[in-house]
Amino acid sequence: MNNKRDHVEALKEADAYMERVKDEIYKHPWRQDYHYSPIAGWINDPCGLVQIDGWYHMFCQHYPFSGAWGMMYLSHARSRDLIHWEQLPEAFAPSEPYDYPDKIGGVYTCCAVDDNGEYKVIYTGCTEQYGQVQCLATTKDGIHFEKDPQNPILSQYPPGMRQADFRDTKVWRHGKDWYLSCGTTAGKFGKVGLYRSPDLKNWEFVNFIWESVGEYGTMPECPNFFEVDGKWVLIFAPLELENRKAMYLVGDFDYKTCKFKPQTVGEVDWGLDYYAPQVFTDDSGRTLMLAWMESWSFHPWYLGNKACGQYPHGYLYDCAEIGFCGSISTPRTVSVCHDGKLKFDPVPELLQLRKDPWIRYNFDVTEREAFPMGDNVHGEIFVDFDLTQTNAEVIGFALRSSNEHETLVEFDLKHGELIFDRTRSGNKSAVVRKCVLESAANDKLTVRMFLDSTSVEIFTDGNRTVMSNCIYSPIDSKDLFVYAKGGKAHVEALRTWGMKKVHD
Repeated sequence: MNNKRDHVEALKEADAYMERVKDEIYKHPWRQDYHYSPIAGWINDPCGLVQIDGWYHMFCQHYPFSGAWGMMYLSHARSRDLIHWEQLPEAFAPSEPYDYPDKIGGVYTCCAVDDNGEYKVIYTGCTEQYGQVQCLATTKDGIHFEKDPQNPILSQYPPGMRQADFRDTKVWRHGKDWYLSCGTTAGKFGKVGLYRSPDLKNWEFVNFIWESVGEYGTMPECPNFFEVDGKWVLIFAPLELENRKAMYLVGDFDYKTCKFKPQTVGEVDWGLDYYAPQVFTDDSGRTLMLAWMESWSFHPWYLGNKACGQYPHGYLYDCAEIGFCGSISTPRTVSVCHDGKLKFDPVPELLQLRKDPWIRYNFDVTEREAFPMGDNVHGEIFVDFDLTQTNAEVIGFALRSSNEHETLVEFDLKHGELIFDRTRSGNKSAVVRKCVLESAANDKLTVRMFLDSTSVEIFTDGNRTVMSNCIYSPIDSKDLFVYAKGGKAHVEALRTWGMKKVHD
């Protein structure tokens, strides 16, 4: 069955629906204050990141009509500073036989390029009939897009792979040619394919730039292949690899063989809710990264653990009824450290959101000690611990705390671990997340945290270790404490700020 409908009318329908429900959605306490999300609906996977004429552009996979996942559209927003995003009219709706499915599919992730002054988008169309194919669209005003009459421009999946797993393109120019990378699989081991084109329409397969042999999951979703600080980096989301879901490989690449040779492996973000990170370079030369903050239901931690039960605190966690789900992480820069690992610094543009500063210097912590942070829900915490004057085994923070609920962030100095505990957060997945804490062996521990309505982002180890998680706590659960276990912790400085709201 060749599905088809009027693209402009489908976009108008989505925009009209969001306009009708926005006032009610904006009132909800789980609506993020300074992390971007569209007016309404489910989102995942930011994509199409590019800076053109001074504007940063971002698309997201989007189902505008519910807080549950559905047939994919692409939302569109732009910003001058990466912080204040203007939501533009819906950019893409399923409307053609190659992107308008009977059931599951639609318009999947895209990438955007500046082709000698022309703003072009390459996206994945997904239907039962066509499988997954690559499509081209152009715009004259940067807002309204026209699908190319030659679509799909690339339907030949890499040799030996599956048509149903041929998606998430990343396009860049080298010399006179365009190159396109994509995630693909034959069902067991994931691969990243590479194509080449002189004009963005006629593509030839070149090579598999990287192939898993089982250690990195069955499919590399949302692969980003890019050069930074003289090294090449592959970031991807490995399917069916238990707790790993935002990995990076750092190494070398040459255009003669078009083969990537990894040397270093690491995790972009150790949290439960940081997926599909997308990378691009802006006009100032910064390598920037944004990601989706939420989880897929197939992730092993999504429904909690057996000890706590599926919904230990009675929170069903179904966003379909509240009309929205998901947000986009704080923007981060990507750079390579001396040992080949990556670090991820929050962009300095975030400083403009700070308000209501509070600071306390040089004090020891043993028992729980309360401290303020703006309204205690939306804010930033920046703290330096002197470990030469600390004998505690664990340093911790209790966030969004009340008699019934709280979220714990602990730094286990004895065992060298960062621990995020949301078993009492009132969350959809009452689980504990751990990763290595490099600073446990150092003289100083510096921690920076960004808190919003439903998210906690933690940066430490010089921003080499990052952990982002969603929490769904009641609005009245908002006390904050710092504490130590098994001794005292010396705080050189504890600084907090509230954060300004970026939308009405």
